[in-house]
Amino acid sequence: MYSKIYSTLFFLLIISLGFGIRPPKNKPSPKEDILYSIYGGNVDSMLIGERRKDSLLHPYLYKNFIKETKNEETDMTSNFIYEKADVMPQFEGGESALKEFLSQQVNFVADTLVGQKADVLVKFYVNTFGDASEPKIIQTNNPAFDIQTLLIIGNMPKWIPGKQNGKDVNCYVTLPIKF
Repeated sequence: MYSKIYSTLFFLLIISLGFGIRPPKNKPSPKEDILYSIYGGNVDSMLIGERRKDSLLHPYLYKNFIKETKNEETDMTSNFIYEKADVMPQFEGGESALKEFLSQQVNFVADTLVGQKADVLVKFYVNTFGDASEPKIIQTNNPAFDIQTLLIIGNMPKWIPGKQNGKDVNCYVTLPIKF
C-alpha cells in the first residue's frame, strides 16, 4: 500500500517538475509590437487611431460616437418636437383601441395599489417611427401611480405619427389615465 502512495507521489513530483517549473518565456519588448511601432508608444493616439479604423469597419458599434453630418435637404424639423401638428398622432385602431389598451393595462397594478384610485395626466411625444417616447407626469393626485403610468406608456404599441406639411414629425401627446 505504501508503495502505491510513494509511486503516486513520485509520479506527481516528476510531472510538476516537468510542467510546472519552467523559466518564463521571453516576452517581446513593447518596441516589437506593431501598434507601438505605428503610434510610437503614445497610448492615447493609438486608441483614437484604432477606434477610428474599427469604426470604419464596424460603424454599428460606434453609432453614438460618429457625428452625423447634416445634408442640405434635412432641416431642423427632424429633431424638433411639435406641440400641435397639422395631423396629430393617432393610436393604431383609433380612440376605442386606445381606451381598450388603457383599460387592460390599468387592471394590472401592483398589489400595494389595489383598491386605490388615481387620476394621472401624462405627456409624451410620438416620434416619426410611432414610438411613445420620454413620458413625463404633468399632474397626479396619487404619486404612487406615477411609475405604473410610465410603464404603461413604455409598453404602448406603435402610434401613427403626426404630420406637418405632409411629413411625419415628432409631436407631443397629453393623455389622462384613470386608475
